[in-house]
Amino acid sequence: MLQVDVLRSLKTLLPEGQIHTDRAALVTYESDAGLDRGIPEGVVFPRTPDEVARVVRWAAEHHVPLVARGAGTGLSGGAVADRGGIVVEFSHMNRILDIDSYGRSAIAEPAVINLALDERVKAHGLYFPPDPASQRASTIGGNVAENAGGPHCFKYGVTTNYITGLHVVLANGSQIRVGGPAMDYPEY
Repeated sequence: MLQVDVLRSLKTLLPEGQIHTDRAALVTYESDAGLDRGIPEGVVFPRTPDEVARVVRWAAEHHVPLVARGAGTGLSGGAVADRGGIVVEFSHMNRILDIDSYGRSAIAEPAVINLALDERVKAHGLYFPPDPASQRASTIGGNVAENAGGPHCFKYGVTTNYITGLHVVLANGSQIRVGGPAMDYPEY
């Protein structure tokens, strides 16, 4: 259980309305689509990578576990705070920032819905093959975390076969970019 002063310091990190610590709100985040349960001690809703970094730095400083959550459609318990801590809910980071037809790439925030990305890139002559059963609700961030596939993965590969770069917040709150846009699929 987090101390009152630690929770109070959490509430200074993001604007009002982007942090929930009341029991009624927390119960909503006790599970994903699977059977595992765990009520978090708080839920934060960052809107930018800098806000994510602020929360991660705070968690490192106070030794608080963090759990990333997209849409909560996974069955593995990956979005469950089974040891307490804070859920980082990415639902506000849901934009497709760029689609490059020539480079055959897109830049998407973690809460972009899988099927929405596929529909948007089709207008540019592209195709995003990973199609988990939850593709109408699952997010790209969750797809990356779980390396989602689906029926098309047997022919076209899973999510990691289509990731050429990531903007990552490390455990100490620093931000890095790995990879980047590529002209060819990463495996070639």
